[in-house]
Amino acid sequence: MKARMISFNILKEICIQKGYSNLVLQKKLELAQEKDKGFITQIVYGTLQNYRYCRYQWVDFVKKMDHEEIALLLDMSVYQMIFMDKVPSYAIINDAVDIAKKINGRYANLVNAVLHKVDKQKVKEVVGKKEEVLAIKTSHPTWLVNMWIKQYGYDIAEKICFSNLEIKPVTARVNTLKISKQELLEKEPLFQAGNVSEDALIYHGSHLAATSYFKEGFVSIQDEASQMVAYLLDPKPGMRVLDTCSAPGTKATHIAQLMQDEGEILCGDIHEHRVHLIEEGAKRLGITCMKAVVMDATTLENIEGTFDRVLCDVPCSGYGVLANKSDIKYHMESSDMDTLIPLQQKILNCACEKVKQDGVLVYSTCTLNKKENEKQIEAFLSTHEDFILEEQKTIFPFEYQSDGFFMAKLRRK
Repeated sequence: MKARMISFNILKEICIQKGYSNLVLQKKLELAQEKDKGFITQIVYGTLQNYRYCRYQWVDFVKKMDHEEIALLLDMSVYQMIFMDKVPSYAIINDAVDIAKKINGRYANLVNAVLHKVDKQKVKEVVGKKEEVLAIKTSHPTWLVNMWIKQYGYDIAEKICFSNLEIKPVTARVNTLKISKQELLEKEPLFQAGNVSEDALIYHGSHLAATSYFKEGFVSIQDEASQMVAYLLDPKPGMRVLDTCSAPGTKATHIAQLMQDEGEILCGDIHEHRVHLIEEGAKRLGITCMKAVVMDATTLENIEGTFDRVLCDVPCSGYGVLANKSDIKYHMESSDMDTLIPLQQKILNCACEKVKQDGVLVYSTCTLNKKENEKQIEAFLSTHEDFILEEQKTIFPFEYQSDGFFMAKLRRK
């Protein structure tokens, strides 16, 4: 099967059938020749990251586009024509016409004509209001750009948008229970120290999960901003810790490291198969102080007693991870947060009951949205006078080449 046909099938499964980009890509790449895998990956992620800008380049050449797959094919082809300079246009157009024939032969001539017009036009300049121009250039929904401008100001919104087009480095967290960061840096030149987290390493090789460093538990794959959550929680050896929305357990294993694997960490997920992911991660890292259970974070019915530290890394809209998860950007709707905000409130209100006096509760999200972040904390404090806010921070994705994150540290009086 040709590389562009594989690329299109992957995009169709992600964009139309709403599959997860990383899982679909991993599965479908097995059908490709080794020499084509990088080419396919670039087309898939590039099209997802630039979908709106690519569509802007061709949409005026079509009176009406009523075929979702053909529109996606045009997006994919235009991405190659604009961003992959070394690929000749005739090869892109020929393959696009062949794919169109397989989808629906009636559209083959249209695809051929539109792509030739785009090729002749070169790159069409984006015009309009500056908010709309920013949204199209960086392929974000206009409502999201307007929300960021309102909440953070235009300059920060612009930096977020362009940061989401960058390829972020692969970031690992050293497992200090098995090896020191310095030892690992001296042992492997492909690692370099991270930008903000003490335990962070940037990996310059490929397929970190396939290396002996990962398989033998010397490192975990974790974004630097995500690593800062465990530091804010500030767990100590011997403490009792609750991680309410833990799967796949990456933050819980970091907490265990900071506790030197001494004490008790109770963590879980509402789905049993995801609880097994937590257990597998702890086993790979040689951690014994973690106990993973099936847990409904909105009730915590089966969780007894109180805890020195409680972490609520709640389900969120994910607006901070759009650089690495472009499929979120492709599918997102402004209404997504409508169900998430009440769920976050319910988890926070339930988890706070499990915090000891003078204990700490940390609330975190991987989103950039004050309604899910600062406003949630304000609402919580207004109804829980026994808690005080000690610290809260937003990490923007352009600051450390990381994801965007929010975290707040609350202490029970």
